[in-house]
Parts: sequence; C-alpha cells; structure tokens
Amino acid sequence: MLPVDLRQFECFIAVAEEGNVSRAAARLHMTQPPLTRRIARLERSVGVSLFMRTPSGVELTEAGAVLLDRAHRIMQLTEYAIDRARLADAGQAGSLVVGYFGSPMFDAVPRLLRGFLKTRPTVSLVLERAPKNVQADAIRDGRMHLGFSRQYRSEPGLVVRRVASEPLYLALPEGHPLLKAGEAELADLREQQLVLFPTGPRPSFADAVTQLCAQAGFSAPVVREAGDVLTALGYVASAGFCSVVPRSATRVTLPGVGFVPLSDTPPEGLSCLYRADNVPALVRAFLDHVSATSSEPETTAESGPRVSI
Repeated sequence: MLPVDLRQFECFIAVAEEGNVSRAAARLHMTQPPLTRRIARLERSVGVSLFMRTPSGVELTEAGAVLLDRAHRIMQLTEYAIDRARLADAGQAGSLVVGYFGSPMFDAVPRLLRGFLKTRPTVSLVLERAPKNVQADAIRDGRMHLGFSRQYRSEPGLVVRRVASEPLYLALPEGHPLLKAGEAELADLREQQLVLFPTGPRPSFADAVTQLCAQAGFSAPVVREAGDVLTALGYVASAGFCSVVPRSATRVTLPGVGFVPLSDTPPEGLSCLYRADNVPALVRAFLDHVSATSSEPETTAESGPRVSI
C-alpha cells in the first residue's frame, strides 16, 4: 500500500463534504487539477474507489463513507496530539510523577501541588511514597520528576531546592505538664524520653534534632528511633514518650497526643529534588510557580552532604 498523508485526508474530506471537486478546491484554496490528483493517489493507496460521479458532482461510495468517518477521527486525533505536544512543551500537560516521604504530605506538599495544578487541568499527577535514596535513583533514571523531603544528601546531577519552612513542635502524651504551659523550649527536652524519626536514610530529621540538642549543650535523651512520623506519634500516644515534629505533623489527629510549639528553635526546611540537566517542562513550570508564590528564598545545592535545620 502506498503511504497516505494528512493532506490527502484533508482533500478527501473537503470533496466528500462539498460533493463537488470545484467547490472543494475553492475551499482548500487550490486549483482543481492538483486536488483531483491527490484524490486519485489516495484511491490508489487505499485500493478502492472512494467516489462515484453524479450529474451534480460526486458522491461517496460505500467504502468512501467508511473512510470518511475514520478520516475525521484521524484529523481530530492529529490536532489533539499536536495541541498536547505544545501544551507539554509549555509545562501545561503531561504526567507529573512526585515522590514524597513523611510529614511533608500532611500540609506543604499538597498545598504546593494544588496551587500548581489549579491552572493546569490537563496535567496528571502521580504520587509515590518513597524514601530519599529511592527518590534520587528514580529521578536520575527519569522514572520520577520531583521528590520532596526534609533533608537530602545532594549528589552530582541532582539539585536540592528549599521550597518551604516550618516551625518545630513537641508532641506530648495526654496530660503532660508542658501541654498546660502552651509552649516548650529546647531545654525542656533534657528531662523527656525522646523518640526520633526517621531511622534512615541519613542525614535525616533525627540528625537535625540531635544537632539542635548538641548546640544547646546536652545530648538528646533518645529512647527510641521510629521509621516515620506516624510511628513516632504512636509511641507518644502508647508509651508516653515525646517527639520533636515539624508543624505539618500537628495536622495528625491521634487520641492521646497533643502538641506545643518549640519556641526557641529555628524553622525546619522542606526541599524538593530534581535533575540538574534535561529538566522536564513540567518541572520547570513547577519551579517557576514556587518562585512566584513562595516567600522562601531560593537556595539550591548540587553536591556534598547537607542537613538543613
């Protein structure tokens, strides 16, 4: 079968709809002879007659009627594909695969993504819970576009960008005296049984809390390490331990757990991770959205270990 191009379909549709070659030629802004040749080439490619002559012009054969329906679909699909490609190039379409881990999903990440997707109804969002090392591998391999977490070990080829900050809180068991006080200070941790999270990969939020305690002149009184924030809060509710958490974790309602702000600690940073080169248009658009809507100063890093607190 000879190849068929879209221009032949365009000519075929015009002749079929006009029922007259002269009117179809005028509609296509071309003369009649080249239009007739295009229809003849299409018929040779298909291997059947598509039109039959009538006193007033032409009519579709049965085969032509079948082809007309499909030709319309092909043209519509082609237009749709072109539009989607242009939207994707502008960061307005496609699939955005986002990795996350822990408490960022309780507040900051949904807020950032919701604002971004609000003006991009044709973008499909895929969320994947993944530790930082898994995020890094997936982003490097192109299986994931963005990652979110609180501390990253920056690596060549990947960029860490801080996108938000949150104050720290102390999660306390029901009835704890500090809940009545309404706030706590870092020194109050000296007398507590502390649960840190996560257990890995390092550096982690647990390292940040340990470093804060060391800077205040004491060793963190750690009795447990939990895999994630929900497990840490489970220890608070069940065993009466305490845990330092970002503010987003206070959105978790767990019986027997209350929260007070740690008034003398710096805010905890939330960062996103993405490729340093060949950055997808959707990722570029998201970063532009963050720059336009966030009060967080833009800071990035591409190499070396980092713990941000």
